[in-house]
Amino acid sequence: MSEGSARPLDEQIASAVRDGVRNEAAPVGRHLAEVRGLSVRTIRQLERIEANIGAERSARVDDLAVLVDLISAGWRTVDERLARIEELLGGDERFDVVSPLGSEQDAVQAELRHPQADAA
Repeated sequence: MSEGSARPLDEQIASAVRDGVRNEAAPVGRHLAEVRGLSVRTIRQLERIEANIGAERSARVDDLAVLVDLISAGWRTVDERLARIEELLGGDERFDVVSPLGSEQDAVQAELRHPQADAA
């Protein structure tokens, strides 16, 4: 026992150690609680970001699907118009171009195109 105290020295030491640890551990506990709170908040934000990215990705895929449909429809329309034009022109036959050089060149071109007709 110490002279000025009624408590034994071991109790005083234990009490002083408890008070010291409590005083030092309290700020650490607060800091730990802050870190825990910040980590929970960060996780929520990351989940929100992940959800937004998923929604954006789905929207871009939908946009791409619409674009592909539009391009396909455009080419289909071009194909149909070309088929109509070919039908109006007589199928796969091509128009003979009228030459400014006269009938002599036309006769040569006709012979080159249809050599069987002259042979018969």
